Amino acid sequence: MMRLALAALLLAQGDPVRIRYATDRSEKDKVFYEMKLGLKIEGPEQVVGYVRSLHPFLSMEKLLVRAEGTRQVQGGKKQKIDPDEARVEMRYDDENHEYDYTKGQAPEGDKDKLKQMMWFLAAGGKSFTLSAEGEYRSDDPNQDHNGEAMDLLALGVIRMPDKAVKELETYEAKFKGLRSEKGKKGIYAFVQKVRVERIEEKDGRRLATLSAELTGKVEGADKDPQAEEAWAKCDGKQKAVIELSTGRVVSSEGAGKVVVYHRGVSDQGQKQELTMTFAIEGKVTPR
Repeated sequence: MMRLALAALLLAQGDPVRIRYATDRSEKDKVFYEMKLGLKIEGPEQVVGYVRSLHPFLSMEKLLVRAEGTRQVQGGKKQKIDPDEARVEMRYDDENHEYDYTKGQAPEGDKDKLKQMMWFLAAGGKSFTLSAEGEYRSDDPNQDHNGEAMDLLALGVIRMPDKAVKELETYEAKFKGLRSEKGKKGIYAFVQKVRVERIEEKDGRRLATLSAELTGKVEGADKDPQAEEAWAKCDGKQKAVIELSTGRVVSSEGAGKVVVYHRGVSDQGQKQELTMTFAIEGKVTPR
């Protein structure tokens, strides 16, 4: 009986298929884009206050971006999520804020710096290169290694298998990040464990659904002479639905966290610990 069940399962899996992202065509699909970000900084009050003062972004506690627009494959590896309309809800410096944006209508004047910053983050969309195999690189020249890890999670970027695969098959991808903190050497070493959840016919298309678990740790970072221990790690789960004939991303999503830890001694000789946790969620779905 068990042999018959196994044989039936193998038949149901069908022939192996090659799964790749689109790189040789130009497409434009209407999509919903949602991104949630939470930032928690733990440590001595004085140290936390100093860290938050380093960049306006670090004074943000919660952020929710909802947008409608298009996901474009612009020939080759170039892709862009381009919002037509976007709404931002956030908690910043202990106050709640809400903003609405429309494509091509940038905030006028420079009095509201926060609104300007959110315009670039939300209404500006996300542009990046994505190879057929799943190598991702943001077009943002200022992105660091932690931003790269959050993008991989929120956009549900999954490395493609290096061979044809069947439904329910699993594989593992190990790869290095492409970003580091400005003036430093540390980059993420990622491990992604992937499962081919389904290969199915739907609405006249053949689709592959992949799920993944992503973990990573920064390696090769310069030694901080003031740190007894310092590291940055990430982990989370991702999902993507790929149209097999075109490599088009039908939908993608992910959720996880990036944690940055530092333990050292202050100028007064006191031991201090600081932990920053970035909780990230994202989803791109058809509309």
